[in-house]
This record gives sequence, structure tokens and C-alpha cells, in this order.
Amino acid sequence: MRAPPRRPFRPLLCLALAFLAAGCSLGDTIGRHGIAYNGSVQTATDTVLVLNVLRARDQAPLHFTEVGSIHGSLSLSAALGYDLSKVNGGTEPALIASTSPSFDIGPLDRQEFARGLLRPIDPALLRLLSDQGWPAQLLLHLLVSRFDEGPGGRIAVNDPRRRQDLDPATRAACAREGLAAPPPCDPFQAMVDAITGHGPLQFNGYTRLVPVGPRLTRAEAIAPENLTTARQPGMTMRQDGTGWQLYRALPQLVVCVPGGGGNGTPGRYTALALDNDAPQASPMSQEGSPCTADEVADRPSSAGEAAMPGVSWYLRSVDEVLRYLGEVQRREEAGIPYRINIGAAGTARLFRLWSERPARPRLSAEYQGRRWWVAEYDEGEDLTLRVLALTTQLLNLQKSASEIPSAGTLRLVR
Repeated sequence: MRAPPRRPFRPLLCLALAFLAAGCSLGDTIGRHGIAYNGSVQTATDTVLVLNVLRARDQAPLHFTEVGSIHGSLSLSAALGYDLSKVNGGTEPALIASTSPSFDIGPLDRQEFARGLLRPIDPALLRLLSDQGWPAQLLLHLLVSRFDEGPGGRIAVNDPRRRQDLDPATRAACAREGLAAPPPCDPFQAMVDAITGHGPLQFNGYTRLVPVGPRLTRAEAIAPENLTTARQPGMTMRQDGTGWQLYRALPQLVVCVPGGGGNGTPGRYTALALDNDAPQASPMSQEGSPCTADEVADRPSSAGEAAMPGVSWYLRSVDEVLRYLGEVQRREEAGIPYRINIGAAGTARLFRLWSERPARPRLSAEYQGRRWWVAEYDEGEDLTLRVLALTTQLLNLQKSASEIPSAGTLRLVR
């Protein structure tokens, strides 16, 4: 009997098909490992953040690390083997896959990062976060360190140790007193309730015209030197009554606090100027309607003129935010719920780490031989997860690529 003809191209065809399959598998493998690496970074970042809150609770030093880079070495190879059993026609394709990921973990102990950690938060973030829908009370509790009337005036420090769990009627009475609220009121909480009690905060950005020099006559205004000054970038000349005034045009952002208009309705807004220097929110003249105008001209002021009276806001640094959350956690463990008013949803815990596994756990971390849990976000009961998300954003804003070490790191190879 004649033997069937040999097929010399069949092994080559199998090998080609194996390589094609390897190419398809490589894309799937990269996708799976990319997602797995992202999850690893998430776990590491969340755990470090929770650990630092617990360290802050204990008044211990804070320590930060960063997964600087992830190196994923993936390889797929195809081969042909000979099957002695003849079951598969003598040849059998094979795919061989291997991975060897490594991680660069660097301590964030550089001067630039330390300075960023201690630098007060940019006041423009108040507007950005408010526009994103963050509750005003949450932002004020988390980001404002104190309200201050200035030299010789009253101060309300945002200190969780002063907080008492008050019934709604007592808390409303405290809000009416504001900075003057007596114990058991917390003056800071009273101020926050007063600020947010008549509606949401509003923000407005406008061009601020700051007077430069004295008012000019018409003859002085058309003098060559003054016309040259008026043409410089950021300068402008405007008519002022019967004369003319040189102004420096500056961008200005204000936060507008609604006041009561009677019968529980909002009244006129009071504007506070937002600046990078402390105090980050300060009283200002309400002339020119800074809460609604596109352009406002300041009135000339003389040297030694007293500052505008009112209450200033001082913003926290990220380091202060973490230590504040540590104090809140201490109060929660002492049995005093730290609740804030978030509008229609009522009151909710600002922050709490659970020593026992909650009904809906989201993540956990082990600290000093004990496991601590973070519950799922619950708008009406527990804001912890959302607060951690905001704190992560604030912390990331203090980092830059140059601050994450690329040398002297600990490399872990799996």
C-alpha cells in the first residue's frame, strides 16, 4: 500500500499560526498586567495615606513613599514540538509566556516635597472644588485652619478637640452667635454654620484696577511719560471724575458669602478677596459689587490706613490636613461623632477609620499590629472615602516628576 504524501509545509503553517496567536495573546497580556499594576499602585497609595492619618493621630512622624515606576517585562514565544503518540499528526504548537515585573519605590524625603507638604493650599482650589460639587461645609472644615478678626480680635481655631455633639437647636443658636458663641459651642463650627446657612458659596473672577500715583489733570494725562506708562502691559488709564487715573490691572478672585435677607431668604453677598499670601481670604471693600462685576476700581488709600474690618480665613497645608484628620479620628475613637451638615442629605461623619470590619468595607490597612477599615462612601452617613480621595488629590498637587527619586530607590523584583 502506498504511503500518503508528506506535507513539508504543515509544520511551517503551524508555526506561523502559533506566532499569530502569540501576537494576539501579547496584547491581552499587556492589558491584564497594566490593569493589575494600576491596582497595585492604588493599594499602595491608599494604604500609605491611611497609615499617615493614624500616625498623625498618634502625633508620630509622617512618612511618604511613591511608586516611581513599574517595569513590566513580558515575553511570549511560539514553538513546535513533535508528538510521538501521533495523535496530533506528529506536530504540536506551543505558546510559552513569562513575566518579570519590577517596581521602583522611592521615599519622598526631598526638600521640594517637604516644602510642598507645608505650603498652604492654593485658594483657587476652593472655587475648583466647589464647582465640582464638593459640599461647602466639607471644604471649610477640611481646608480652613482658623477664622481671625485680626490684631486684638477674636479667633476661632479649627480644633476637633473643641467639638461637642450638639442637638440641631443648640447648634443653630451657636451659629447665630458666630465667633462669640460660648461653650458648649465650638466657635469654628458656629462660623461654618453661619457662612453656609443662607445658601452655597459663590465665586467671581474680575479685573481689579489698583490706582497708581495721584489723580491726573487732562494736561498731565496726555504728557508723554504718562502715556508711555499707560501703554505698558498691565497698565491702563481711566477717566476719574474731572481728571484721569493710572491703574494697574490685576486678576482678582473673590469668594462670596450669602447673608440672610430675612424670612430665611438669601440677602446680599459679602465678598472676600482670595490671595496666595495669608490670610488667603480677607475682608475687602464692597464698592463696585465685586461679587457680580467684571471690573472693579479700588479707591486710593493713604499710607497707614487701617485694614478693612471683618473675618479672615487661613487655609491649611496638606500636612495640617492630615494632622486634622488624625485629631478627628481621635475624637471618633473617644465616642464623639464628628458630623457636618452637607445639605439635603443631612449630617454625616466627616471622617472615621473603623477598628472592626464595617458592613460595607472598601479598603484596610494594618498599623501597630491592628487592622483599620475604611467603609464605602455613604453621602448621608460616612464621608471618609471621599475625604481620602480629596486628600490624595491635594497630596498629588505637591509632587512633581523631579521630586520622585529615580536613584537610591528600593527595587522589588517578583
